[in-house]
Amino acid sequence: MLFAGIDVGTSSVKAILVDNNGNIVAKKSVSLSLQTPRPGWSEQDPNEWWSATVTVLKEVIAEAREPISTLAVSGQMHSLVVLDSSRRVLHPSILWCDQRTKRQCEELTDRYGGEEKVIKALGNPILTGFTAPKILWMKENESEIYQRARYFMLPKDFIIFKLTGSITTEPSDASGTSIYSPISGKYDEKILDILGIDERRLPAVISSGEAVGKINAMEFSELSDTVVVQGGADNAAAAYGCGVETSGDTMVSLGTSGTVVTVLDKPVADFKHGVHLFNHVKKNVFYHMAVILSATNSLNWTLKRFSINMPFSEIEKMASSKNVGANGVIFLPYLNGERTPHRNPSARGVFFGLSSFNDTGDLLRAVYEGVAYALRDGYESILKLGDQINMVKIVGGGSKSKLWPQIISDNFNKAIQRISVDEGAAYGVARLAAESHGVNTSNWIKITDSIKPYQENAMRYNSFIELYRKLYTSLKERFQELDELYKEG
Repeated sequence: MLFAGIDVGTSSVKAILVDNNGNIVAKKSVSLSLQTPRPGWSEQDPNEWWSATVTVLKEVIAEAREPISTLAVSGQMHSLVVLDSSRRVLHPSILWCDQRTKRQCEELTDRYGGEEKVIKALGNPILTGFTAPKILWMKENESEIYQRARYFMLPKDFIIFKLTGSITTEPSDASGTSIYSPISGKYDEKILDILGIDERRLPAVISSGEAVGKINAMEFSELSDTVVVQGGADNAAAAYGCGVETSGDTMVSLGTSGTVVTVLDKPVADFKHGVHLFNHVKKNVFYHMAVILSATNSLNWTLKRFSINMPFSEIEKMASSKNVGANGVIFLPYLNGERTPHRNPSARGVFFGLSSFNDTGDLLRAVYEGVAYALRDGYESILKLGDQINMVKIVGGGSKSKLWPQIISDNFNKAIQRISVDEGAAYGVARLAAESHGVNTSNWIKITDSIKPYQENAMRYNSFIELYRKLYTSLKERFQELDELYKEG
């Protein structure tokens, strides 16, 4: 018997097939396009997600030698999908990294009674990436679309709807909307009232791993006996996919964005450091999450904008040849604003310290280090909340690098483990699919190596990160001035 996991990411849709022992039987992915119609805006077409899902699922089906019993879906958090009464897509999805809703966040927060009350009720402040302010932005700026809107949902739930015809969600994804509270475990009536929407326009909340129904999409008549179960938000599912599931377990995800996730037994909200509180895919389990908005995206952007065309092995070699500190170049990876700890949609990327001495290798090393500094800010913000971190695992595309995990280990001054199967969120929801069928998945997670910090490097990075932090502080007001000037122009 086989189990399928699908992940609707920002850069691609991926499908995997897994057997009872957690072995990957087949995997396929299709790249996605990203639209940026204005600075700070990010959109995708939900119908493209569905087309990509059809493609990758068809391709893995072709390699299946056994029936696919159960399927689950994960997806990018926060991004808004809007359907009309005929359940057709009305508008491009406004993504998690979109920064257009600063004013709407302020409006919602003020009308709720201030940020402290918001965090106390919803577990998080209302941020530009979250779903609720996107709905308000649409109400205020796309009134015709808003009037025709019947359903508001999240990316993975759109795919589950396309597969089954049912509109549901689950707590790990819902808790990132600023509409559902991980503390109360339900949609918040006050925010619904402020938004002016009825709960019936939102997906019904069921548990991760709970059956939604059998596949009835016309594209998949061969899967009519396959059961779809609710999956999880990408970071929660990725954490589950690498065995980060009990209190103190921690994951660093080095993908398009970057996260630090630490598991909790009780919901503890952060009122100071910009750390998120969300539900895990396991019932009555929670996690703290620090988020940076441009992790591997920072490297990809640098390679593209500076026309650096070479194999990744050469990029690694160039960056590895440079010493700690990249010969005086420091990179602030705020290409799309920043979440933890700054919560600043106006923040922008910076290369600092350039001289005629510096070369391409210095720039690349600086990008690696700048992303590590940003992740360290998040890691230390979580520690300030009193979380006990027992072990750290690293996943995501950037974890395949030999250099990047070492730089992160040096900055955290803690050993970091890599796992044998690193398929991220798709693997996590495949675990949920298998467990719903009664499979014990506790033996699926295996450690391949442990990266230990170099103490000399750790000491050097303590000095460089202080300068990195001072740079942000000195530029914070300049970022805002630039934002205002651009708007005026």
